[in-house]
Amino acid sequence: MAFAEETQVNLGPPMQFGIVRSDAPGCEPICPEWISAEGSIETETPALFKRFLKKLGGRKLPIIVNSPGGSVDAALQLGRMIRKNKFDIAVGTTKFTGCPPGMDFCQPGEGATYFGVASDSGAICNSACPLMFAGGVRRLAGGQAYVGVHQITTTYFPTRRQYRTTYQTVRGRKYQVTTEYIIQGDSYKVYKMSKSLERRLAAYFSEMGVEKGVLLTMKNTPASAIHQLELHNMLQMKLVTSGDYSGLLTLAGICQANPAPENCREMTSPTDKAKQLANVAQTKASSSGSEPPSGSPGTRLVFCSDTNGPGIGEVCGNPGQAGAWSAWHGDVVGRPYTQMKP
Repeated sequence: MAFAEETQVNLGPPMQFGIVRSDAPGCEPICPEWISAEGSIETETPALFKRFLKKLGGRKLPIIVNSPGGSVDAALQLGRMIRKNKFDIAVGTTKFTGCPPGMDFCQPGEGATYFGVASDSGAICNSACPLMFAGGVRRLAGGQAYVGVHQITTTYFPTRRQYRTTYQTVRGRKYQVTTEYIIQGDSYKVYKMSKSLERRLAAYFSEMGVEKGVLLTMKNTPASAIHQLELHNMLQMKLVTSGDYSGLLTLAGICQANPAPENCREMTSPTDKAKQLANVAQTKASSSGSEPPSGSPGTRLVFCSDTNGPGIGEVCGNPGQAGAWSAWHGDVVGRPYTQMKP
C-alpha cells in the first residue's frame, strides 16, 4: 500500500486573502476594489477562502492572484469556488500601502479593506495556480504576467501492516489479543500523472471551458522545468478570455465609466481613508522592533532573456545580475504539482 503526500519544497508564505482598495492618486471618492490572493496554495487554503468570502457580504470583486503553485486538490477546490461565486480573475500582484494581509500588526479599515495598487509586473501563476485561475469567469494574464505549467509529481510512502496475536488470561478465562503494526518503507516519487488524475483534470478543464491544450502542455513538460504559456497560446487554449491585463479590473479610471463596474465603491467620507491608514500606521509602529511574522509576503521575480523558463531551483546569473534565461530569485520557485492519492 502506498500513500502520496505533497513534495516538500519551500514555496514561501501560504496564500493570504484581503480586500484591497485602490490607492492610486486622484482615485477617491470612487475607487475600484479587488481581492488580493498572494502566496502558495496549501491544503488549508480552500477553508481559509471560504471563511474570507463571508467578509464580502455578497459583493462580487475580481481576484488578483500571484502564486508559485501548491496543492492540486486545493487548487481545484478554489477554482470551483471562484466559478460558483462568478468572480473574475487576473494574474497580478498587489503593492500594499502600509502592510499586507497576514501580518500580526496589520489591521484593515472598515469593511476589512486594505489599500494598495495592482500590477502585472513580476506576477506569476505557476504549477497548480493555473488550475485555480481556470475557475474565473473572465480570466486575464496579459502584460508582464507569467503563467507556467509542468508535470505532476507524486510522492509515495509505502506501508505494510503486520499483526501480532497474544493471549491473556483474566479470571480464569483465556482471551485473544491482536495488535496491529504499520511499518513504513522508504518514500519514492513518480514524475508522471496517473491515468485517473489525467481524466480528472481533463474533466475539470472541460467544466471550466478551457481547451485540452493546457493539459497536454502539462504532460509534455518535465517536472523539473516550467513551460511559460505565451498569451497567444493561452487565447487559443481559452485559458484566458481576452488579451487584457489586470489593469482592466483595478485601474482607477475604470470607475469613471457609466455605469461603473461592480467593484467600484464610493467612500462616504474623505476622512475615512485617512483614519484607516492612521490605524495601520499606529498598529505598525506599536510593533516596531519586532521581526515580521513568517507569513509576510516577500516574493520577487528576476527577468532574463529566454521566455521558456528555468529548471526548478535554478537562477539566472548572480544575484542582482541578469543572466541567460528567466528564473525566480529568493524563495519563490515553481515546484512540481502534488497529488494526494491513497
